Amino acid sequence: MWETPDEVAALQSLLDRSIAAAGPHLREIFTLDVLLPAAEIVRRMPGMQLLTVATVSRDGRPITGAVDGYLLHGELWFSSGARAVRTTHLRRNPAVSATWLPDESTQLIVHGDVEILPFGDARVAELRQAMINHYVPIEGPEWARFMDELQDDGAVAFRIAAQKAFAYFREPSSR
Repeated sequence: MWETPDEVAALQSLLDRSIAAAGPHLREIFTLDVLLPAAEIVRRMPGMQLLTVATVSRDGRPITGAVDGYLLHGELWFSSGARAVRTTHLRRNPAVSATWLPDESTQLIVHGDVEILPFGDARVAELRQAMINHYVPIEGPEWARFMDELQDDGAVAFRIAAQKAFAYFREPSSR
């Protein structure tokens, strides 16, 4: 867990503001009894989590793709290659939506803008460490060297500056 109590409180404040301003349809789904509090999001999102990220193409079309996401200090982070289509979209238009949907009962949706940081930036150190913590046990120590190659190749990190966030947990129904 990377979050301080103040960062958890800031995430909770974002969740509260978002649901208060939500439309009627969303509020029918994200009812008070199923809202997932920030502290529970932090508990449920350790390490790498698959996110679906949506960007906007030049002609305004939404494009989605899966990324390795990390919750760091109450914010979602991910990375990509310098020449990836996703990176091109986000350099032109930083608007982004991300969804964490680990199963049918849990969901976190975030809308905002990305801050793009070079992979070698000091502010990316914790993302890099989180990636190493996840992948070195799976891929071996050479994966840490791969991280250096990513940096040399111009990889970038994305921090989502969330403007809205919605989260829920519903007990799975017995079928």
